Amino acid sequence: MAEVEQQNQIQRSNSDIHIKVKARVYPRANIAFKCNFCDGGHSDEQVGFNGDCSDDVIRNNIELEKRTWCSSDDCACGQYLKCDITRSELEDVCNNGGFVCYESQMLRDWKALAGIVQTGERKGQPMKLNKVQNNSLCVLTTRDPISIESEIYIFGIFLVDETYEGDNQDEGYVTTKSKYRIKLYPKEAHKMLFWNYHANDNQPEVPVWSSGLHRYFEDEQAIQILL
Repeated sequence: MAEVEQQNQIQRSNSDIHIKVKARVYPRANIAFKCNFCDGGHSDEQVGFNGDCSDDVIRNNIELEKRTWCSSDDCACGQYLKCDITRSELEDVCNNGGFVCYESQMLRDWKALAGIVQTGERKGQPMKLNKVQNNSLCVLTTRDPISIESEIYIFGIFLVDETYEGDNQDEGYVTTKSKYRIKLYPKEAHKMLFWNYHANDNQPEVPVWSSGLHRYFEDEQAIQILL
């Protein structure tokens, strides 16, 4: 009986032990997003990224550049190009709170999302943002149709005041409601070449983004961009 009581006592003691797993803490970093070109809402004051694209850009993104989401059966732009919906219906989706693409609402909502893995074993899984924090700088980049990687330019920046790392269900995102955001005029934006301020770690002389929609960078580069 003494032995049984001793085992019970050990079990009770073990049940009182709470194992604390310390969450991994990442150093704060700034973030840049690579965005498909979108001329929705294009004007002398902005490149676009505030509405559905023109017919020419929709064709470019789907037929020439074969952008993954643009070419998806679920994308309203692809449905429009195949005449499954009208231009008016496409505009209604975009203007009435429906989802067309990340880019079409980027300078409306000032929100950038990490995206979904498109290839490999993790295809379909949401991506996370684990280094971005409040007061990180977010840089939005793109390149014009029929241009090359070295011509990627910055069209908007903002100071993050809300961030979500993401989980197994939803991708991470960064956004802002603060006054600390800048939307560049097209002429200004085309002078702000991203590779003038950032370089690849392994091959700094090669201006190629490669895979992934986002990448992190340090405060020194952020300061140079702001200057």
